[in-house]
Formats: sequence, structure tokens, C-alpha cells
Amino acid sequence: MSPSLPCFAWLLIGLFVPALAAQPLYVDVTATALPMKDAQLRSMDAEMGDVNGDGHLDIFVAREFSKNLLLINQGDGTFKDASDHLPPPVHDSEDIALADFDGDGDLDAVIVAEDDRIDLYYQNDGTGRFTTAKLPAPEITNGVARGDVDGDGDEDLVTGNAGRNHWWRNDGGVFTAVPGAIPAKQAVSQDVQLGDLDGDGDLDLVEANEGRNRVLLNDGHGQFVVLAEALPDLPMRESRQAALGDVDADGDLDVIIGNVFLGFSRRQGDDGIAAGYGNRLFLNRGDATFTVSLGFPQDELQSPHIDLVDLDHDGDLDILTTSIENFGQPSNGRVHAYLNDGTGTFTDETTAIFPETFVGNGWDVAIGDVNGDGKPDLFLANRFGEDRLLLAK
Repeated sequence: MSPSLPCFAWLLIGLFVPALAAQPLYVDVTATALPMKDAQLRSMDAEMGDVNGDGHLDIFVAREFSKNLLLINQGDGTFKDASDHLPPPVHDSEDIALADFDGDGDLDAVIVAEDDRIDLYYQNDGTGRFTTAKLPAPEITNGVARGDVDGDGDEDLVTGNAGRNHWWRNDGGVFTAVPGAIPAKQAVSQDVQLGDLDGDGDLDLVEANEGRNRVLLNDGHGQFVVLAEALPDLPMRESRQAALGDVDADGDLDVIIGNVFLGFSRRQGDDGIAAGYGNRLFLNRGDATFTVSLGFPQDELQSPHIDLVDLDHDGDLDILTTSIENFGQPSNGRVHAYLNDGTGTFTDETTAIFPETFVGNGWDVAIGDVNGDGKPDLFLANRFGEDRLLLAK
């Protein structure tokens, strides 16, 4: 039998246990795990992958009109700046696709540009050192997605552009535009995502646009057709990011969209939901048409980035979203966490998941297990201010 404790001791235990329970599930290791970032260097996107073949996830960071960053994992989730492994040109880097594009067994990178229209194609020598290769014709590009669009076994590219988006067919690491593969539009695309939305085995396309978002179905050979009215309209919003995943465990891919307002006045939307409701979750009916989910709490966040990830390690997809206070200006918006109950109903559990330091002008969050414990860690790419790294407990 355990010895009895004085009453004051039980009181102390009662105060201490809730304090332990209140500790967030992620710990900020920025100060010890990342090289210090010059706050003037604008991080726009980040992707994780093992670029040097040592079994650990490294981090590629696209920087706006600054030298792109390559962070090499030291094997324990701490990183060394290896940007000298990248060729020197500096361009308006916006988004990254990381894959083995030339079929030689290592990860290459394509980084697309908006303002100067000069994309970068880095080919890996297998050790994490890169040379530039020939790229497709220049476009005003904000987003890029990679995937086997035509079913021939290699990684193609789809670029999200001002005007028509394009599919670039890959042939051994050489990309060729396929004219007319994606129907024209007037809107500017900020993001593109590939996934099998209708369950027929090929990759379909979601566009996050400054204007009406689109769903396009693939015929299996890389020719896309717009599925009209697949996504309910989002009036008075600019969509910046889309993410795909099965949030309600019904076997199909749902879509979540992160939006900003750019100073638009708020009004009552046509769908009866206030236009101040920034982000939106759409549930797939199984045929690539979608309904607005009522299980995602309404908010008024402006979110350049949104993603689906199992934050609490319970086997379902939760929602992570950045937030900004003033579009295009330095600010310290909180990164938010919405936990899934397993059926697609979410609750805001930000304080239980993330420490208060997980803030910034976050344009992207890269997700992966950087320290080998089997849990998803998070790298926040901040357009203004220091990038941050959080490890899952």
C-alpha cells in the first residue's frame, strides 16, 4: 500500500498534473535545429525529401528574389545550410516540386517563378549537389504540382499560372508542353493540386484561383475537362492554397481551400455564409462534385497556406492553417490546428497542439518526420521573419 500523503501534497499534485496536460504536442526547436535566417530573405515554399541518400529528410526552401535554401539533415533533426550545393542564379522563386524527374534514383527539384518568369530545374548528382537543366518556356507561375498525369510511369508537372495552366509531359527529365491539355481560363491560379477525385485511377486537377476555383477531370492520357459547378463558389475571396485528403473516411478525396480577402468588404455571401468566413472544406460526393462541410468551424482567417496532416497521431487527417494579419506586410499570425473527430468534424485545438512561438507570415508548411520517431514534424516558411521548425512529441 502506498504511504498516505499530506493534504497539501495532494493539492500540489492536483495543480501540477493539469499543467503537464496543458503542454502542447509540438515543441519549437528553431533556435537549436536551424541555421539563423536573415529576416530579409523571403521564404515562399518548402518541401522535404532525402536529397543526399542518407535516409533522412532534408528541406528545400524557395525564396522570393533571394538565393534558394537547401537544409541538410544531420540525422537527428538538426540542419546545416548547404545552399552552396545549388547553382547561384537568384530569381522570383514561388513554389517547389520535388521528385526524381530524370529517373536516376535521386530527388531533383523544379522551382517556379512569377515576376521574372525564370523557373529553375535542379538536377541532383545523387549526393545532394545540383546543376541546372533546361526548362520549359517561361510563364507567370505561382504554383506547381508533380505527378504521373498520363500514366507512363514518370513524374510530370502541372503549373498554375496567370491565364492558362499547363501540363508539361516528362520524357526522361525533359519537359514538353502539351498544348490545350488544360482548358483556358481568365483567372490567376495561385495553387494547383493533383489527385484522383473521381476514383477512376488517374490524376485529376484542382485549381485554387483568384476567382472561381475549378475541378478538372483527367481522361487518363493527360487531357483535362472542366467539371462545371463541382466546387461551390467563394464570392469575394482569393484562394491561395488547396489540399486534398479523405477527412471523413468514406474512401474519396475531399478538398480544403485556404483564402485571403485582400481588403474586400465583408458581406453576406450568396450561399448564406458570411464572406468573412475565410477557409472552406468541401466534401466529395464520390464523383468529384463537392458540398460545403458544416463540420469545419467558421473563421475569418486569412490563410496563404492550408494543409491536411495527422497532428494528434490518432489516424485521421487534421487541418493546419497559417494566418496573416495584413496581406503582403510583416505580421505574426498564429498557425492554427483543427482536430478531426474521425468523421470530418473539426474543433479548434490550436493551444493544445502548437506553442505560442509557432507564428509568422507563413506562406507554407513542409511536413515530414525529420528526427526518425515516426511522427510528422513541421517547417514553417515565413515570407517575413525567421522560419521555424517544430518537432512532434
